[in-house]
This record gives sequence, C-alpha cells and structure tokens, in this order.
Amino acid sequence: MRFYIAADTASFDHAREVSAVLTRNGHEQTYDQMANGDIRRDGAERMSGVSFNQTRAVRDAELVIALLPGGQDMHTELGVAIASRSNKRVILWSESGDEFMPDERTCVFYFHPYLERLVCPFDELLTILDTDRIDII
Repeated sequence: MRFYIAADTASFDHAREVSAVLTRNGHEQTYDQMANGDIRRDGAERMSGVSFNQTRAVRDAELVIALLPGGQDMHTELGVAIASRSNKRVILWSESGDEFMPDERTCVFYFHPYLERLVCPFDELLTILDTDRIDII
C-alpha cells in the first residue's frame, strides 16, 4: 500500500517513526516531506515545487495519516486527501483527542465523514501500524 504522512515540522520525529514502521511492513511512502525540512524561507520556486510534489503524493497515496497537532501545511494536505479520496483511507491521529472537542478552536474538517479519527498514545499508534494488515485499524 502507498502511504503519505501529513505532519507539521514539529511532528517530523513522530512522522519518521510512522514511516519506518509502515515501510518495514512492505508499504511504500509516496513522498518523504521530512527530507525537505522547513522550506518556508527557501523561496517561491522551491516552495512551488515542493507543494506540487506533496499534492501529487497525497493524491496518489492509498493511505494518508495526518498527525495532530498540525500546522497550515498539514491542514492543506488533509484537504487534498479529502478531495481526492477515491479508494483512499484517511486517518487523523491525536494523542489526547483535545482537537476533536467541538469548540471555537477546532477544525470543522476533522469531522468530515471521509476521515477516521484515532485517539491513542503514540506508542499505541505504532503498535497498531506495525502489522502487514493495516486494514484492521
């Protein structure tokens, strides 16, 4: 299965761990955004190329895992995943579930019917993903 991990730069360590588990189980990452690091000061041309590649990678993935809390880019990736959903699974992970409390701070798209919300400690997420049958989540 081809996968994409949507994460804010502050969550790249978690994203790397998720990628390692999925890759170890034979899944293929469509794009490694962590390899870019924070490119927001690299200029318009660089950001244009990276954003194009990330959009294509999200669209081509069969599984998108979005790690909360997320920044602007992660939310955009989540929107692309929802919009290009055909045969795609989109999991939105939160360690505490606080982001899913309906109040003025929440993102309404966290409640989109195409998303699966998963609340658990990060170690448990890794355990869940550490299988060759990702469909059991």
